[in-house]
Amino acid sequence: MITIRPLAGTSLDQVYETRNEAFKGYVRSWTKAEFERMLFRRGYVAALSFGAFDGEKMVSFTLNGIGKYLGRLTAYDTSTGTIEAYRGQGLASGIFEHSLPFLKEAGVEQYLLEVLQDNESAIKVYKKAGFQITRSFNYFRQDMDKIMLSQSNLPAGFSVH
Repeated sequence: MITIRPLAGTSLDQVYETRNEAFKGYVRSWTKAEFERMLFRRGYVAALSFGAFDGEKMVSFTLNGIGKYLGRLTAYDTSTGTIEAYRGQGLASGIFEHSLPFLKEAGVEQYLLEVLQDNESAIKVYKKAGFQITRSFNYFRQDMDKIMLSQSNLPAGFSVH
């Protein structure tokens, strides 16, 4: 039986492992240290983040950061995913529906997220949950080892080693 509950008390290791499984083959992967920094930077709050569990195994999740945006208390969906074997069962939608009363009770006034434009399945889930596209970005990535730096384009006091 699948149950949905807040992630308070769920180890960061379990969250990280489930996220890796859900995002297997995705365009971007994170080391555990990068994942932890991302959660910190985005204001992750476990008590206002939720997971769907099959017994004790987390199979779907939404990780929420809480902070101010344009003067309003805002939840930021920093990551939502479902492991492959559980996709198509409405778990991500169920987590959103389950979480809204908790977020409202915490004083959250708006809910924001970002999604890659070609991630059609995620966009479908978000639209079903009532999200609207308000702006679009281009996504660029460059590996640091491919960036060529020279002394001439560095700020004063910096050097290339």
